[in-house]
Amino acid sequence: MPSAYTTFDLSGPHRDTSDLVVDGWPLLHRLDEVEGVDAVSPLASDLPPTLRAASLRALLRATGRRIVYSCPDCEDPGCGAVTAVVERDGEDVVWRDFAWQTRGLGDPVDLDRDGYPGVGPYRFRGDTYRTVLLRLLGDATAEAGPDPGPHGVRLAAA
Repeated sequence: MPSAYTTFDLSGPHRDTSDLVVDGWPLLHRLDEVEGVDAVSPLASDLPPTLRAASLRALLRATGRRIVYSCPDCEDPGCGAVTAVVERDGEDVVWRDFAWQTRGLGDPVDLDRDGYPGVGPYRFRGDTYRTVLLRLLGDATAEAGPDPGPHGVRLAAA
């Protein structure tokens, strides 16, 4: 039996303050509040992480381990990225096994060391999932403003 559905949306009224929201809470906040693991928080940097257009397209189309948030300065997962396994289940999309990753997407992930326990799995209705990511992707093609706010996410075209 499938797990319960998770709501999926965007926070912030403008593209430069958007974040992915699951069950009413920004995903970055969920990741930042995980305790008892050595995974580096995506909020540890002076700049917020980035939702890149290429990563958003991969989240829409592909399955497997995918980048959710990347380094604010580059697109190299070796610099640090929050990743999750993306799976299709009929029309639904499931995100699970969130991790802080500093190697390529094809490299193994040690969830005991780098995972975010208690974050996910999240089951999204396929139509809502596509609508939210397409809306965000439309914003990602525009240049981000200079200050995304304290919990904003820079959007970068790629």
